[in-house]
Amino acid sequence: MVTLRDALAAAVGHHQAGRLDAARPLYHSILRGQPGHPDALHLLGVLESQSGRPVAALPLLRRAVALRPGDADFLGNLARSLRAAGQSEKAERAFARTAALDPADVQAAFTLGTLRLERGDAAGAAAAFARALARLPDFAEARINRANALAALGRTEDAARLRRQAVALAPSHPDALHNAAVSALADAGLDRPLSHARRLDPELVERAGRALGHALAIDPQHGAAADALIGAALALVQAGQAPEWLLDRAARTALTVLRRTPRDTRAAAVVAYRFYRRGRTDLAARFMRRVSRRFTPSEVEADFELRLWSMVRAGRRGLDGLPDADTLQDSFPPLDLLAAPPAGSGPVLAVSCDDGYYRRFATGLLDSVEGAGGGAAVHVHVVNPSPETLADLARRRERLRLSYSREEVDFTGWDDHRRTTYYACVRFLRWHQLMVRWGRPLLHLDADCTLDGDLGAVAALLDGADVGLLRDARWRGPTREITVCFAAFQPTPRGRAFLASTAAYIGAFLRNGRGFWMLDQAAPFAVLDALERRGEGLRVRWFDILDFPWVRFIGEK
Repeated sequence: MVTLRDALAAAVGHHQAGRLDAARPLYHSILRGQPGHPDALHLLGVLESQSGRPVAALPLLRRAVALRPGDADFLGNLARSLRAAGQSEKAERAFARTAALDPADVQAAFTLGTLRLERGDAAGAAAAFARALARLPDFAEARINRANALAALGRTEDAARLRRQAVALAPSHPDALHNAAVSALADAGLDRPLSHARRLDPELVERAGRALGHALAIDPQHGAAADALIGAALALVQAGQAPEWLLDRAARTALTVLRRTPRDTRAAAVVAYRFYRRGRTDLAARFMRRVSRRFTPSEVEADFELRLWSMVRAGRRGLDGLPDADTLQDSFPPLDLLAAPPAGSGPVLAVSCDDGYYRRFATGLLDSVEGAGGGAAVHVHVVNPSPETLADLARRRERLRLSYSREEVDFTGWDDHRRTTYYACVRFLRWHQLMVRWGRPLLHLDADCTLDGDLGAVAALLDGADVGLLRDARWRGPTREITVCFAAFQPTPRGRAFLASTAAYIGAFLRNGRGFWMLDQAAPFAVLDALERRGEGLRVRWFDILDFPWVRFIGEK
């Protein structure tokens, strides 16, 4: 005669051998004979959970725990099934009871820490991981996760130490490598705003990049490592501190990411910046246009990288279909010239702004022009000037060789971004109009700067050039390479054509409602790229944004 003990032994034998379909009816048979058999309830619950049916397992495991509330194995399996069923809060409580019942259960303490970390309880998570490590010091995953919890608590040095230890314990563990890289990037300063004045430690950047590359070589699907590498590459590109090897590695990773997630715009941007770095902005622009087709116009406008790249049309055909600059004038308010410049053929310092910027900044620039002496001719264009601004300009005309103009724009319904973009960009259409009218060299300056020297020296350096452009040689992207806080346009045929094409490029985007911040810098880059690829290159006098002693720029450039 088969006893319950024999039936249970047979069921366990099938269960341990993986023959779940053979074990299940035996467990049910036992429970029909003894519905409250705790071992049969517990083991059938474990079987159902192993079969991918944690919800079916829960009532069985709960009954088993009720019968043996002090059994840590019963409670631990209930906790695991609760977690598999998506009942995280109940699972966390069950794991806490399991860890208390059996302090030697390292996995229960680890999972408890993981659940607390997912819930945002960094302090509770750190304590649970510490208990796991006290029992098993070589537990690399617990060390990694405790480091993450400590980092969330602001204990960055302790987190970095644990991450280094985790890599030493498990040098081929992708999570350990990823977390060590994150610490290295933070130590390098990537977690704070970057500028050319605050360089990152290149050794730490290299250490982080190599660790992320190693993690992805071990596990090409490691999403966190891929995201960290792509994010680091983008931040370093924008700061002008991206080493070639890092951008190359990030671009290869980004292509893998895009195959899985075609709408990952950060990954797409890294690929585009790599094309740009290789001198193929035309390929970069075409690539980003294809990516943009996956998004609605409002999504493009909301995404930083898609928005930037939507304004870049590079390559031989970058200017194809561009309207004539003069035909665009009817799409914009008329230029009202209120005071003409003094007679002559010398250069005119050209400044454009709105009324608020005039009061905040342009008055300081005009003061610096007056203080510099030299009798420079200055033209100020103001969008929607107030009577006070016009009165100030009239008074300054008594002391300066000053001309000025205005335009009146109805900004009703415009948001701040669109309005600010208009202020920054429309000036190039106005400079084209004034170039046609006056035929004189124009030295354009941002309103928010001051002279720090005689611009006559700059004018002398422009002799024989068609344009003078200020360049950021840190390879920060096509919307950052030519910085238009200064630009010079000469009345040569090619200088006029360059200014006309830049004005037309900007005007077409503004007219079609697709102009965003930094359009004024995307336009000259795209125009210059197209002209050079068509063999119509200009004679450009380049100046370095980091070494331009004649002007003091306000803010980071």
